[in-house]
Amino acid sequence: MNGSPTGSGKRILYIEDDPAVATMVRVTLSLAGYEVVEASKGTQGLDLLYTSFPHAVLLDLRMPVLGGLGILDIIRGKSGLREVPVICLTALAEPEDIYAALYRGADAYLVKPIDFDLLKLVLAYLLEDRDRLARARELAGYDRAGDILDLLGKELDLLPKLEAMLLLAKRGVLGTSELYRFMVYRGEDLGRVLDEMVSAGMLEREGDSLRVAAPWRDRAAALARETSRSRGLELAANLVHMGVNLLDLQELGEGPLQGRN
Repeated sequence: MNGSPTGSGKRILYIEDDPAVATMVRVTLSLAGYEVVEASKGTQGLDLLYTSFPHAVLLDLRMPVLGGLGILDIIRGKSGLREVPVICLTALAEPEDIYAALYRGADAYLVKPIDFDLLKLVLAYLLEDRDRLARARELAGYDRAGDILDLLGKELDLLPKLEAMLLLAKRGVLGTSELYRFMVYRGEDLGRVLDEMVSAGMLEREGDSLRVAAPWRDRAAALARETSRSRGLELAANLVHMGVNLLDLQELGEGPLQGRN
């Protein structure tokens, strides 16, 4: 990691009903150069969106009344707000929680207890447009992110692809309808995504069933093992969703992935 990113005075709205957690985040990010505005209720947070004009929103998903996903839906549905980056900070760590928030418009998803080094890297990546590739390099060098990116490759550029690959790596052969039922993603283009994976040689069909194609089996199995470890799925989903991909980093000719196959 090339030093700690600085907030440059950018304003962060943190919607969190636990005052101890909110204070810890405010103090930590203030020391990193951010201005943090706190809201203990979703309705208060929505009001502050129009008065504080934040550069980014940190959102707890376990909120009373509206709930975190309800707040996210409102933010993404309002003109003038939908472009504000939203990072979910939550104790919910199941795959369906991560995928649901990202599919509904969250820009990143981080699981409590909060990893502040990772949080600052994600904020810098989302907010520092002028230095995006350098920030991507820092993210790729974080903890096991480089190993996960090496396994993903540039082909897994969509969350449905990641989810399908992990499901099939863990379960083996699945009928198409069965795979659809297991997957959290419910978009109408799911069939097209799976067809693309078959055409690309990532998946293969056996009648009405799908399985990981031979060239990808070892990589998919390793990815399934890696993402089953602490924060593995969180990292993988964030890296795919934010577009921190192996191709961009290799084109730089430097950074933590230089020399990888």
